Amino acid sequence: MSIAARVRRRLLLSGRDTTAVDGVLTQMFSSIARQCGSEAVVGTQSSCLELFQDRAYRIMEQVSPPLRYERAVAAEELARFPGWAPERAARSRPWDHRMEAEWQAADLVWVPSPHLISISQEFGADPLKFRVIPFPIIGPRPAGTVRKAENRRALRVIFAGTLMLEKGVQYIYQALHKRANLPVQMEFFGPANLTPLGVQRLMEVGTVHGPVPRSQLFEEFRRADVLLFPSLSEGSALVTLEAAALGLPVVATEEAGAPASSMIIPSRSPEAIIEAIEGLADDPARLEMLSAAGFAEASRRSLAMYSGSIVDSIERLTGRQGTNRISSVNRT
Repeated sequence: MSIAARVRRRLLLSGRDTTAVDGVLTQMFSSIARQCGSEAVVGTQSSCLELFQDRAYRIMEQVSPPLRYERAVAAEELARFPGWAPERAARSRPWDHRMEAEWQAADLVWVPSPHLISISQEFGADPLKFRVIPFPIIGPRPAGTVRKAENRRALRVIFAGTLMLEKGVQYIYQALHKRANLPVQMEFFGPANLTPLGVQRLMEVGTVHGPVPRSQLFEEFRRADVLLFPSLSEGSALVTLEAAALGLPVVATEEAGAPASSMIIPSRSPEAIIEAIEGLADDPARLEMLSAAGFAEASRRSLAMYSGSIVDSIERLTGRQGTNRISSVNRT
């Protein structure tokens, strides 16, 4: 099933029709649902509609915004930055509404970040069903170190993730293009889902490295001064959690679902990016504070705390102690 889900994701990113793989996935979900005899179930977004039928307790794990929201963001950004990204089919498909049907059927919805609740509410979700359970922060090995305050102006700033309009890379371009003398060495890591024009624009303001192995990316994090992640559509971006665990200060938007220890800036704002970089370059002590705060948050957000929050939410829903009657299936 995970292979089919990955195929669907690649088709979406390329703007191709997903109808055939949608049908295959629906058949898989129905087969799993028939095999599950539990009265209480947990399923991942867009994969648990069949699983929820005739269950006493239905829990949905939502890790990203609704598809209709993501489509709208992509369309808006392409209109603002024409030629930057491949043209995608904008018409809605039945699959886009699966999550909305799951909200109606679910008794409880887990999300990793609060902003997903307000976004989902715009598309008809009941906010009273939601419970925020932040993902644990598991630090890569070897561990990083707190960035020490040093008298330096130029900052080595990294963006890590798919280079696409939904991640906000175009606003990094606008900021650095507007302020060519900004004290920053900008580097982009990740696969590109942009046109040659979009990639060329990023190359005008920084170095585009392309995708690298995770181990290499962690080494880049250890040598960098800041992770800049101005995303427009996330649940809780993994790279921001990994950066915090390695002591790399994070500058991100609320939509990125970044750790609470991050410096949060408004989305779609090159001015906010400029102000953040200038402020951190002028105040190395703040960089050190952000780094230490990331470490502290990572130590609190343990796997045990995450598991405990899940157990607590299940017990509140079912009124029972223990989780032996809960089946967690259909995860893609």
